[in-house]
Amino acid sequence: MVVTYEKMLEATLNRNAAYDGEFFVGVRTTKIYCLPSCKAKKPFIKNIMFFKTREEAITAGFRGCKRCKSEFFPYITPEWLMTYIKQSKHTKINEIKLAKVAGVNISTIRRYFKSHFQITPIAYHRRLRITNAKKMIVEGKNCSIAAYRSGVKSISGFRDAFIKEHGSPPGKFCTNR
Repeated sequence: MVVTYEKMLEATLNRNAAYDGEFFVGVRTTKIYCLPSCKAKKPFIKNIMFFKTREEAITAGFRGCKRCKSEFFPYITPEWLMTYIKQSKHTKINEIKLAKVAGVNISTIRRYFKSHFQITPIAYHRRLRITNAKKMIVEGKNCSIAAYRSGVKSISGFRDAFIKEHGSPPGKFCTNR
């Protein structure tokens, strides 16, 4: 997949985890490279560089970010857990089901997500679902349809979560107006 500079910049500014591993973000002033979803303070755009691979960033003299653990990506979470969460982007999951599928105590999963993503597994899953809905909206789907296909039961709750995640209501991203 070829990702344009504009898409990389948008993904970085929106902290879009869907692009993690597709490219890495380097900050010229700190010589640190991050994942696009990194929660560290956003750098000035003029200080951002993009790298296709981690090796490219390292060769350019950058080191991995301690916050997003970019040097360990994609091995920062168990693959089976992330696969289950990503495959469930059309439905809402709960911690009981997640613990049952994982075969471990939910506190272990919470601790893991908190240390690697600084959020809970349910918040991560919510972000994934909202980002999935945004993608559908941008592609031309009706906001309500995108919300329901992302496992949302309440349009007002979806709107609030969407604003919290993306800073604007879902209607702003509609292309079919």
